[in-house]
Amino acid sequence: MSRVNGVDRRRFLQWGAAAATATAGATALSGCGPETNDGPGTSAAAGRLLRVGASDATGSTTLDPRHTGFGASYIALYHLYDQLMYLKDGGYELGLAQSVQPNADATEWTVRIHDRAVFHDGSPVRAADVAYSLRTLAGPSSTRATNFADLDPDRLKVVDAHTLEVGLRRPRGDFRESVLAVFSPVFPEGTGDKDFARGIGSGPYRLEGNDGKNLRLTRNTSYWGGAAGFERIELVLIADPAARLNALKSGQIDYAFGISATGATAERGNHAIRVRRGGTANSNALSFAMNQNLAPFDNPDVRRAVRLAADRDALVNRVLLGLGSRGDDVVGKGLPGYAVAAAGRRRDTAEARRLFARAGVDSLTLHAADTVPGFVAAARLLGQQLKEAGVELKVEQVPADTYYADLKSLGRIPFQTFYYTNRPAAVHLSATTVKGAFFNVTGLGEPHWKRLAQAQAVVDDGARQAAFAAVQRDLFDNGGDLLWGFREQLDASVTGLTGVWSSQSIPVFTRARVA
Repeated sequence: MSRVNGVDRRRFLQWGAAAATATAGATALSGCGPETNDGPGTSAAAGRLLRVGASDATGSTTLDPRHTGFGASYIALYHLYDQLMYLKDGGYELGLAQSVQPNADATEWTVRIHDRAVFHDGSPVRAADVAYSLRTLAGPSSTRATNFADLDPDRLKVVDAHTLEVGLRRPRGDFRESVLAVFSPVFPEGTGDKDFARGIGSGPYRLEGNDGKNLRLTRNTSYWGGAAGFERIELVLIADPAARLNALKSGQIDYAFGISATGATAERGNHAIRVRRGGTANSNALSFAMNQNLAPFDNPDVRRAVRLAADRDALVNRVLLGLGSRGDDVVGKGLPGYAVAAAGRRRDTAEARRLFARAGVDSLTLHAADTVPGFVAAARLLGQQLKEAGVELKVEQVPADTYYADLKSLGRIPFQTFYYTNRPAAVHLSATTVKGAFFNVTGLGEPHWKRLAQAQAVVDDGARQAAFAAVQRDLFDNGGDLLWGFREQLDASVTGLTGVWSSQSIPVFTRARVA
């Protein structure tokens, strides 16, 4: 049994030895010293206050689950709200849900929730709240709607106070791992636009303060899963990775969410802090994304040429500084269900030059931002590599803090830096490559969506995995991602901080404490 939020929970699915290997990678950076009480701030050492520095994808914080971006807002969400299920270490686990079971063809799922859960306002968590939350997240005003596209709002049936039947528009054998475990926060029935600012959930922390930038959370002493470790958590918005690291070193914060590989390497000998490596299970898949609906990438020769021209090993070694691994154009490396052959894609500049010439392409423009530290440097290195294949690359750098402010506009950019959270391939494909997805930056269309839908409908776990493997092979051959590397999530903290676990690269502090 594992523990999430202090409660032993049955692990519904463990995808074999690969998950254990990924988990083993989540270690401290060698040379950063042992965990001791030397270094942490007085409040953190006493278990009173944990100060977390993080950026936010939209430049400000929001507690509305329909619109929460990656970063500080997402960290807050994990502490204010309970999810029905969680992705953790390559598998999925129950959260607020006590059980989630399908009917024979996976068109209807029965969800039973814990009967001791209570919202921060004192009201009990009911099946009706779960139904309202799912219906709201699937609504037209939600940026999460595509994840719930197969939910049939008219077939959400409250059976009793703690049991809900969830009807789907089509069979989804992967409903647990690809829908609920990805994102399923629960909030009270009737929560409206203005109410979300109050952050009323049933999670281990309550909202104490929110000035639109920084967030203050206080321990929920009535939490059904047991009291959290720290009395309070402060989430401090710090956009720049170097500034976050400096804030940690100067004692202004206790945990820096997201530092650069350069920063992590520079602190190898600093025994006053601990650099925390996420391993493959908690990494970002780094891509130069080509939109196959837009010229010149509507020509398969150009997409293939760009992929062949890239020196992936050089990109990983020079940009990630050894704190990651090479990629081969498909998300999910090192996790169960990954279907790309070990040999991957070999570099062939001669063939790339021939394909570029046949397509009449001698220059390209790449839209780049340091949404992941080092992206711009990687873009410039790619320019040097493309030059060997006869193509000049112009790198247009844009601000990282507002890069995701207009999600739909990203689908109109021919060539851009882009990253995905590394998750099991089936989970990634179902969450981010479905029809209508905001992150369809490679211009996927009907042929892909049809293959994906067929894979999702398979109820048998083994047969479903084989179907998803076929989808991956097609993306490897024909897709638009030059996915060159997997950058481990790199955080840093005061020494002695233990009990932090991660879900989709997000640190969760419900059981954190300073030893």
